[in-house]
Amino acid sequence: MEDSSLSVVLSGYGGLEKIQVQRLPFNRTPGDGQVIVKVKSCGLNFADIYTRQGLVRNEPGPPFVMGLECSGVVVSVGSKVENLKEGDRVLIHTGKPGLQTEFICIESSSCFVVPESMSFDDAAAFPVNYLTAYFCLFDIGNLRSNQTVLIPSAAGGVGWAATQLAKTVPNVRVVGLASTSKHEAIRANGVDITIDSRDPCWDAAVRAACPQGVDIALDCTSGDNFRRTQLLVKDLGRAILIGANDMIAGETLSLWRIISSWWYTATIKPVDLVLNSRVVAGFHLTHVKTRLPERYRDALLHLFELYEKKVIRPQIDSVWTFSQITEATNRLSQRKNVGKVILTP
Repeated sequence: MEDSSLSVVLSGYGGLEKIQVQRLPFNRTPGDGQVIVKVKSCGLNFADIYTRQGLVRNEPGPPFVMGLECSGVVVSVGSKVENLKEGDRVLIHTGKPGLQTEFICIESSSCFVVPESMSFDDAAAFPVNYLTAYFCLFDIGNLRSNQTVLIPSAAGGVGWAATQLAKTVPNVRVVGLASTSKHEAIRANGVDITIDSRDPCWDAAVRAACPQGVDIALDCTSGDNFRRTQLLVKDLGRAILIGANDMIAGETLSLWRIISSWWYTATIKPVDLVLNSRVVAGFHLTHVKTRLPERYRDALLHLFELYEKKVIRPQIDSVWTFSQITEATNRLSQRKNVGKVILTP
């Protein structure tokens, strides 16, 4: 059955003017192993900004539908689908854009039935943020009791999730970076020590609070900040790079920022790692989903358990319609949000 689906479309790499809301033709008859999902909520991420500006490029290139995560209801099921049925409430996370749309036809293996207690907004806020935090803290970071974790952008989606997950380990101390207006919120979420992220000497403030260094340091900026982050990690500590937000300034790519970020990140010296018994790592969620699907699934199911026990809970900053995509993107790119920014058809 041919119909249409309201979608957020990237017409070309560049500024906000490259994002358009269009009605696209849509075939509502799924393939044998596919399902049709009516989308209720979509997560907005910095990865969407990277994609729009061309920092992350997808073949064959624009135009394409934006979005890496969403939630909704299964409305049609292919003949060979056994794990889902019509009416199931699911979240979807993919490695490529395509989910900021009213209806989606997708392989059933990319859909996960969510707990009954989970709202559609919470489900859309879940996969990118909580899985990133989970793998960084527990798989790469090997977080254990009585350790200290440094979390940048503690009021953002990943930072919010990482704080909650870190606090599931006994006696873990969390140092959170955020603008001062957000300190009360991140303390309520579990941050023990708050540092002003806009202070040019934020690293000195962290060092004063943790003279012996931190055990795990996440970094979502790259560039000079990542260089400084590494110096805060104690012996046997782990510095983990999860983003490149420092390259985001304005609405188009800055060649100078890219070169600067690359230069500082490229100055990691093997001899320094050896002499300081320090680990420097990076993380990309899509690679884990693609190459380690069973581990990905196990982690997501564990997170569902923690959600049902009310140990973790996304913070929804704001909800916007597709027609408000510019306002929603600006809120995220200007770091005004506390928690997750959500889009709805």
